Amino acid sequence: MWVTKVLRSFRYALEGLKYTVVTQRNMRIHFLTALGVLLLSLYLPMNKTEVLVLFVTIALVLFAELINTAVEAVVDMVTEEYHPLAKVAKDVAAGAVLLTAGLAVIIGISVFYPYINSLFTGLTGNSSYPANIGLAAIIAFDFFLTLMLKAWFHRMGKTEWEPSMTTSMAFCVAALIVFVIGNLLVTLLVYFLAALIVGTRIRLRPKRFPIFLGMILGTLVAVIGVQLL
Repeated sequence: MWVTKVLRSFRYALEGLKYTVVTQRNMRIHFLTALGVLLLSLYLPMNKTEVLVLFVTIALVLFAELINTAVEAVVDMVTEEYHPLAKVAKDVAAGAVLLTAGLAVIIGISVFYPYINSLFTGLTGNSSYPANIGLAAIIAFDFFLTLMLKAWFHRMGKTEWEPSMTTSMAFCVAALIVFVIGNLLVTLLVYFLAALIVGTRIRLRPKRFPIFLGMILGTLVAVIGVQLL
């Protein structure tokens, strides 16, 4: 019967979605991001048009990732050896995911920015921290503290616990800029630059724990330092 065929088609489609979620890390990231976006849209007073735009954007990203997974599966089925055309197929499919994800980021910022900016202004009280020599003292303190922790963990033989000096300084400075400027857009741009630094460090250094430890350390030093000054 046609009803049985339709139900079977739905089952096959769900199996495809399940396979992609189980086997593809990027799809799991997309799903978690989509859940976060949807939960945030429930909390904020968004209108119907904005919610529909978010739904369409999420569907486009998931669709692109599904196509990318299908292309990779077909290429791997045809050949397991390196072939320039196989590389082109996989790279183009991945490029489609990158474009849709970039579009989703732009749309998400455009939709959420007015609401999040209002919340951000309410939390900061629309005031910024005055720039003075105390900021330099905080940065210097973060440098020496990170250096001391690196030396201490090195002497203990736990080199994997040594915090990254680069990420510690970067996130300390980023947090201080946020306190001084007190603007959401500047905050996003500053932490975008900090994320680029983290990405570079991850590519150069296989151990990720020291990188994230440096991020946390630098941020804590900046937050506590501003509260004490």
